[in-house]
Amino acid sequence: VEGFNFDIRKHLVDYDDVLNKQREIIYKRRRETLEANDKIIVRESYKEKMQSSIATLVAVAMGTSTDGDVNEKIVKDFLTIIPFDEKSQQQLQTQLEQLHDQNQKVDFLSNLAIDVYNKRVEDLGDEVSSQIERAVMLSVIDALWMDHLDAIENLRQGIGLRGYGQRDPLVEYKNEAFRMFEQLMQAIDDEVIHRIFKIQVQPIMSQPIQATTNTPASEVSTHQHTHTHTDGTTHTHSHEVTETNKKHKLGRNDPCWCGSGKKYKKCHYPN
Repeated sequence: VEGFNFDIRKHLVDYDDVLNKQREIIYKRRRETLEANDKIIVRESYKEKMQSSIATLVAVAMGTSTDGDVNEKIVKDFLTIIPFDEKSQQQLQTQLEQLHDQNQKVDFLSNLAIDVYNKRVEDLGDEVSSQIERAVMLSVIDALWMDHLDAIENLRQGIGLRGYGQRDPLVEYKNEAFRMFEQLMQAIDDEVIHRIFKIQVQPIMSQPIQATTNTPASEVSTHQHTHTHTDGTTHTHSHEVTETNKKHKLGRNDPCWCGSGKKYKKCHYPN
């Protein structure tokens, strides 16, 4: 019985080892994204991913579309990476029609994407661009990795049926898991490129909390309140509160309007 149970545990470890190796690769890539300090190397890798994605979409379009629709298909797929307005789309399609070789189309679109990427980095700044790229990469890795874990679990539950076909379930599991992991890594790179140009940065306008010069004097009142601490010391605080804040109905657990830092129910609400 002990030998039988040992074989069962060893069999489970063999299955878990496949996923653990994949997990190490994903976590290493995630850690590299968090700790990346050389921005030049990171951006060069993004440019390589762009060229790879563009080469794929051009190859697919030329292999599945007719001669009259191939350029339209390429432009449509290219817009999923970089959105252009309608006028730019027409100009892009016109330029593609003048190029007949697949490599020429790939080079043209790749150079265009890299120019747009460099201009975006210049406009946003190095720091903001790096933060955006890091956030996009982490978000994509986390989302697709969770989907991959669900797919691997489904594969593992049904892989035992391969034994009825005189095939080793463990070998089949390793082969299928490797193929799925390769697709995962390609999907991560492709998804990052399809997201990076769609993020827009809006400046946050900070609004002053204190009363402005436009606030009528009649609407500003001064409140003084005294707090006696457990050590016997007494402090008096003075706060200016606008009538707008006083009219706003506070909840019992909201911070008190007086600025004491206490909840409303523990401060002025009882009075």
